[in-house]
Amino acid sequence: MTALAPGVLAAPAFAESWPGWARFLMGAPLRIAIILVLAWLTVIVLHAVIKHVTGRMGKRPGRADAARTDAAYAAARRESRFKTLGSVLSSASTVVVWVLAVCLALEAVGVNPGLIITSVGVAGLGLGLGAQSLVKDMLTGLLVLMEDQYGIGDTIDAGPATGVVESMSLRITILRDQDGVLWYLPNGSITRIGNRSQTVAPD
Repeated sequence: MTALAPGVLAAPAFAESWPGWARFLMGAPLRIAIILVLAWLTVIVLHAVIKHVTGRMGKRPGRADAARTDAAYAAARRESRFKTLGSVLSSASTVVVWVLAVCLALEAVGVNPGLIITSVGVAGLGLGLGAQSLVKDMLTGLLVLMEDQYGIGDTIDAGPATGVVESMSLRITILRDQDGVLWYLPNGSITRIGNRSQTVAPD
């Protein structure tokens, strides 16, 4: 078998007497397979932990929930809030784990991970500069969700429009005003919120 390229992980010493194809598979391909399997298992475990933790937090009544007359509404809203938060955390953990797994796999075949990290950093910086408004919308939406500033079904005064929240995501809030007009408000553009349905501060 031909010599491996510099930096490529070779087969362990005990496999020196094995056929060439077997020694090749025991080197970088085996390590890459192990890395990918471990990454997959890590993602599964993280998702399960995040789902369990956010699920329990969503079902635990808060101080504000106990003071509201509509306990069923408050409980459903809290559960929905933490379910959305869990989804965001699961997506973020998946990206982080697989990026690390790809870097380790490339290192196994002799690619310098420092170059990869630098390239990803430069690309991420360029993307961030070109999508600042989107990032701002999503960060604002995450804060609204975590702080329970408002939820679906609430009547809010968002400055440009006042109405009932029909839908909300990390990027956008959709209101319907008293005239039936549907307003699409990017979360990052909302500078103040008056919640007419929430008489007690969220926990």
